[in-house]
Amino acid sequence: MNDKKIGIIGGMGPEATAYYYTQMIKLTGVHKDQDHFRVYIDSNAKVPDRTAAILGKGPSPVPYILESIAWMNREGIDEAFIPCFTSHYFFQEYVDHAEFTLHNAFTVCNAYLREQLPEVKKVGVLATTGTRSTKIFDRYLSDVEVIYPSVEDQENKVMKAIYHPEIGIKGGRTEGECIDLLIEAANGLIAQGATCIIAGCTEIGLVLRPHHCAVPLIDPMLLTVLEIIKP
Repeated sequence: MNDKKIGIIGGMGPEATAYYYTQMIKLTGVHKDQDHFRVYIDSNAKVPDRTAAILGKGPSPVPYILESIAWMNREGIDEAFIPCFTSHYFFQEYVDHAEFTLHNAFTVCNAYLREQLPEVKKVGVLATTGTRSTKIFDRYLSDVEVIYPSVEDQENKVMKAIYHPEIGIKGGRTEGECIDLLIEAANGLIAQGATCIIAGCTEIGLVLRPHHCAVPLIDPMLLTVLEIIKP
């Protein structure tokens, strides 16, 4: 069972990569070690910052990710995922080079909304400024209104929770103020009428949990785990 080869193109950040693989292990139905998938993980933390690249303030991550894709092509990977939503901005460039199925977090998220939460008409997205600026959620999520935190909340709550060197998730902090800031940002979206919150950054999915929100919380990363482990 579970004979296909799965790839994880990671390092953006490393903890999100580890979390993704951990969830894959937990959600794969097995009775012994040999029942698990063979998984190829390239956690390249040297990939340039995706938000900076999108905003024109840093180099492109694409050449680095294409290196991982080339390796996985050689290894005969069947399916793969990139646990970094901001990097999906360049998704078509990856698909053009991949000789395997590369799962898209946004299409999986849209399908889940339509099939499982059809009553939701306004979704609140917590994501990096880079992802937000691309309006990628707006493009992929059909038949719903997508809203974001205020400019102030985006910088002082969402980005601070992700990037701040002392309390941010990318600095290895997964408890305390970073969670409080994200809860406050989520509550702000709910106050604007959001009836569903999307953890639109893999780091946010590391710390924000359903019990933190008064409305359904969707983690696209977990949805792609469930998709990629299907027989």
